[in-house]
Amino acid sequence: MWWPGGWVDPSLLALLDGSAINCLLVGQGAELDPVRSRAQELGIKVVHAESLPADVEIIKGVWPGVTISGSGGLDQISAGPTGAAWVDSNGWAIRLARATRPHDTVWVDAAPTARQSIAAEPYQVAIADSSAHGGRWIVTLDRSQAEALAARQPAALGAWKKIAAATRFFADHRAWAGYVPVAKVGVVSDFAGPDEFFNRELLNLLARTGAQYRILPKDKISDTSFRELRAVIYADSEPPVADLRARMLAWVRAGGLLITVPKCGDLGGAPAAGGTHPGFSLRVLGSGRIAQSKTEPDDPSRFASDSVVLVSHRYDLVRLWNGGATAAYYTMAPDKSRALVHLLFFAGRGADEATVRVMGHFRTAAISTIDSPAPRKVRVEPQGDAVEVYLPPVSQYVALELVV
Repeated sequence: MWWPGGWVDPSLLALLDGSAINCLLVGQGAELDPVRSRAQELGIKVVHAESLPADVEIIKGVWPGVTISGSGGLDQISAGPTGAAWVDSNGWAIRLARATRPHDTVWVDAAPTARQSIAAEPYQVAIADSSAHGGRWIVTLDRSQAEALAARQPAALGAWKKIAAATRFFADHRAWAGYVPVAKVGVVSDFAGPDEFFNRELLNLLARTGAQYRILPKDKISDTSFRELRAVIYADSEPPVADLRARMLAWVRAGGLLITVPKCGDLGGAPAAGGTHPGFSLRVLGSGRIAQSKTEPDDPSRFASDSVVLVSHRYDLVRLWNGGATAAYYTMAPDKSRALVHLLFFAGRGADEATVRVMGHFRTAAISTIDSPAPRKVRVEPQGDAVEVYLPPVSQYVALELVV
């Protein structure tokens, strides 16, 4: 937690009771010395942003949710592929940081928006958005919230209790961070240099489409990297090295779909019979296909949406009905005995009657939420290779656990 600069009274540390907050980022002013001393007496770690633990990576995030322009009102939401009407989330950035530096703990630095009220729900969403993807949001209070808490205002104290409960909920389920993503699409890149913006934004926009993907850093490709994937996206500005090229083409010949760009070079194969795409040349190689863009892409939004179309929505791993502005992150326990789908409802409230379709064979399902952490069984109906789960009215975050 970023300790508010105006909280010079060490007795305010009592607010942390019942939360999972055990580390404070505190300013260097001498007026905060009593806070630092008391925190250390209580066993709470105190650090500075300039001297973080070696195994911590801070990423600059966004305040998660749907941004409304102007003074507020649904009539003032601007549209567009990357406009304010889209949901902002830190999930993709956390997953990328974990994929490239797997041994680090990822902290997300994202301050509340200027118009944030003292309501607890947006803070709970910020905590859930980071925690669901294996990171930790640095609890950061809006100035009005901090001032109201320091004054012990009842409404602020009630909201803080809910915020503290959210931190505790995910601390009690820290094993979830060890679950692995279930995916049908893999994105191969170094996510750096000239490819940094395009491929990072590609991850962001694929997540917004609801695609369940796996992040595959180029220097970490192994024999199992493409396992269970239906498609692989390679959009780097440089051709793949010989070993990576050979691995991708062998996987295509076995039945995969490679979505790539002209700079990947001539990949062989024969023109596909039937089926066209205005932006891609389609070729058949062995049992698989290659979709190569006709021009070098400069719009990650278009490339993301085209990739989803090329893969086909029939292979979607998670679908939601009546969910509104939602995001889903599908993961599996390492022993594959159970799955966990994190569901985030980014609008001002949760869903009243949402239905979730999850690809896979499962016998039972249960949900837990921040305000009701004890698992509750929910109705499951098999649908071929998937199940449909019917949710009761829920809050803005739901952990959907499915038992194989």
